[in-house]
Amino acid sequence: MIRDRRIPIPKHLVDLNAIKRELSFVEKKDDGIHIGGGTTLYELSQTFLHKDKRFAGFVDVYKKFGTLALRFEATIAGNLVSATQYNDYITLLLVYDAKLRLVSANGERIVRLEDFLIDKRKVDLKPNELIYEIIFSEPPMNSSSSFIKFDRRELLIAGVVTGAAFLALEDNKIADVKISFDMVREKRIPGRARKSEEFLKGKEFSEEILEKVAEEVLPTEMERVTDWWTNAEYRMDMSKVVLKRNLLRAYKRIKG
Repeated sequence: MIRDRRIPIPKHLVDLNAIKRELSFVEKKDDGIHIGGGTTLYELSQTFLHKDKRFAGFVDVYKKFGTLALRFEATIAGNLVSATQYNDYITLLLVYDAKLRLVSANGERIVRLEDFLIDKRKVDLKPNELIYEIIFSEPPMNSSSSFIKFDRRELLIAGVVTGAAFLALEDNKIADVKISFDMVREKRIPGRARKSEEFLKGKEFSEEILEKVAEEVLPTEMERVTDWWTNAEYRMDMSKVVLKRNLLRAYKRIKG
């Protein structure tokens, strides 16, 4: 973006490698899961987040993310802070209701990821702050997640439609559900499909209820756009498919 003059040329570029070790970690604590902002996607893949079904969406994202070389270099905070509808980890972390711990020489503050995103390439990050860590509650045992990126090929894709879902069950009822997409309304940043979530909560899980939420509820809260990639009608149809497949896959993961 600097090379293409899409953002002003900065006076200085600061290399964070000197504090890389301090910023790279994945830990379980009393208040939940903590992921250091400098953790690379490859480092993330070597942790319990890629071994426990409750975090299965992390494996889904990793498989679709760029190339292996990029996974060794890209950091989780770097992906979040660039803030476009193509940010896969934003879409996933929204369904975990993640928060960010922002740190500067003046102190620190906690901001919900949903509030951190203001608009395309615009986030609630002061010039002297960095994302120290991402925090979210540890999910219950009877839960799982799923992430789907749909496009014309498998790798190095932006995604015609991208979506994630988190599902928790009690017996066969939907105790908790969170749904996100690359964009839901006019802002070109990922967002939650809250009407669809509210419709599903407390209901018995079935393919019929998935069909109903996709056909009757999702279109009332989602606005899709037409661009050079594809048209709005096709995006809406594929959003319905992604919603159903994500929830069904999360359900099957919970059931083993």
